[in-house]
Amino acid sequence: MTTLSHNRTSGFTLVEVLVGMTLSLIVMAGVLSGYVFLGRNFTRSLGLSSANEPTLESQGRRALAYFVQDVRMASGVDLTGVAPSVVPSASGVTLVLPAAAGKKLITYLFNNTNAPVVFDAYTLPAQSLVRIDQSAGTALTLHTNLLTVYFRYFDSSARPYDNTLEPYTTATTYLSGIKQLSLTLTSQAGNPVNGTQTPVYVTTSPLLILRNKPLLP
Repeated sequence: MTTLSHNRTSGFTLVEVLVGMTLSLIVMAGVLSGYVFLGRNFTRSLGLSSANEPTLESQGRRALAYFVQDVRMASGVDLTGVAPSVVPSASGVTLVLPAAAGKKLITYLFNNTNAPVVFDAYTLPAQSLVRIDQSAGTALTLHTNLLTVYFRYFDSSARPYDNTLEPYTTATTYLSGIKQLSLTLTSQAGNPVNGTQTPVYVTTSPLLILRNKPLLP
């Protein structure tokens, strides 16, 4: 007589499956909550910082666009220093541009303080570069959140009229020899306390020739 054997396939009971699913859901919920928490902190600390970078970049491009256009149109720099003009220095310059009624003066001035200042009835916001159109009587803030602004001056052979080191102390005996200029800006936004501070953003112009001034003395 032949005996038949029956092999039973082992497996999980319904209770074991439910317990396993419950434990898995608990673990997954913990991992997900941790991920969301870290993601929110990342957005708060770095996302805001990154959002400021396009603003700094666009302000830098705008400041250079105005400066390049004015220098290329200028016939020289104003040396009188009579406000709202400024004697050429690392923090400011007044350009002389031709106009239908003779000339117009455009002043660029950097306020390196942490509070607004008034310069000859024009208000300069804190840490800002301002363009003053004396003919129109208007002041345009080109850039804010600035750390440094350096105007530099050169002769026709591109020799600088300063000590070549920051903060570029400008000599006072060369003024009539200015034939070329450059502008460098450094800026930074945000707050290091809450982790929103951006990297330092640098904007610099090429060496710009005063197009309407003879290159040779």
